[in-house]
Amino acid sequence: MSRYIKTIIFILIFSLTGCSLKEAEPLPIGQKSFETEDYLILSALEYQKNGQEKSAIELYQLLYKKSSKVHYIIEAAKIAFIGNDREATKKLLDIGLKAQPQNGELRRILIGEYIKEKNYKSAEKEILELLKTDKSIKNLKIAGTIYFQLSNHDLALKYFESAYKVNNDGDILLNIIDILYNYLDRKDEAVAYLETHIRMQSCELNTCFKLIEIYGREKNIDGIISTYKKLYERFGDEKYAKKVVELLVYEKDQNGAIRFLENSGYNQKMLLQIYVSMNNFKSAYKVAQKLFKATAMIDYMGRMAIYEYELNRNNMTKEILDSISSKFEKVILTLHRPLYYNYYGYLLIDHDLDINKGIGLVQEALLKEPNSPFYLDSLAWGLYKQGKCKKAKEIMDTIIKNLKDEEEVMMHYNKIQECIEKK
Repeated sequence: MSRYIKTIIFILIFSLTGCSLKEAEPLPIGQKSFETEDYLILSALEYQKNGQEKSAIELYQLLYKKSSKVHYIIEAAKIAFIGNDREATKKLLDIGLKAQPQNGELRRILIGEYIKEKNYKSAEKEILELLKTDKSIKNLKIAGTIYFQLSNHDLALKYFESAYKVNNDGDILLNIIDILYNYLDRKDEAVAYLETHIRMQSCELNTCFKLIEIYGREKNIDGIISTYKKLYERFGDEKYAKKVVELLVYEKDQNGAIRFLENSGYNQKMLLQIYVSMNNFKSAYKVAQKLFKATAMIDYMGRMAIYEYELNRNNMTKEILDSISSKFEKVILTLHRPLYYNYYGYLLIDHDLDINKGIGLVQEALLKEPNSPFYLDSLAWGLYKQGKCKKAKEIMDTIIKNLKDEEEVMMHYNKIQECIEKK
């Protein structure tokens, strides 16, 4: 049996009886039929609050006996029904229905008893009589549940749809979807129902996750992404935005991920990473600049320097070199990270700005990461610039076999090799 239909029985039992006094006629405190009526009502409520159901039932029966007000019997019957005291429930229903045969609350409790007993035929007869005079959502849901238990899925669907039309309740919709998708094999209709509800009403957690579940079965990744976007728009919870980005990356839709991150403002660090992975250093620089302005974190200035360097690697001017160097100078005063030491050191070496300082910075990076092949390449290039080609080649020989696909490293290696041959 579907988990939605299993739970609806219990939901209906509580809705037709009520765990509180809110759904029924309120107890008439202050409208006394006898002197101690208010006191007995409050005592009964206190017994309920403390879980003393039998004492509460006894007091409600006493109140009924002294006042002839049927709502006391209804309250007692509710307590007995919820507590699964079958004998007491039957006795109280007999008393109540004898006094008011058409009382809807009592008849719903009676239907609840039939459902508990799996006497669905009697429950069907009773709910159809009740629906003649009361087509409330509550009664329509009960009818849908009964017909589902009778395996009459078409009729169950009819009553759930009737209930849904009244107030477009998401929980009722899930029963409609369950029947359409799992029992009537009308899968497209089930999906259309959900999509329409979410578009016209709202992306509630229960309906949106049900749609995601169905999309997952059908491997509709675009549908899942679209629904997670709606969840993020509705609730603003970052876990939904994270799902959107993860799925877009999984689909290799980097442009879609970028659009979502740009429009939503979610996780600009992730947006930065995507731009870098695409070698889009111009956009990466703008995001890093924006993050630096927002947070004043010096690390973002370091990233700006790197992206500015990569962006202008083949079109370097003195002004750009000065801009990058200025940023790196500020960064290395605060952050002692090998990445920035090496990048700045290599810049000083490669552009002959200050080879000795550049080598010193690269050596600082190697103190923290002595086996980094890229840092060793920077050091060898610095030694080459100093004319120490033999020493540079010794370093390059230890790393070149793993870096033959790196064009710049191979250029360094060949230049150093030429220097050795000339000497």
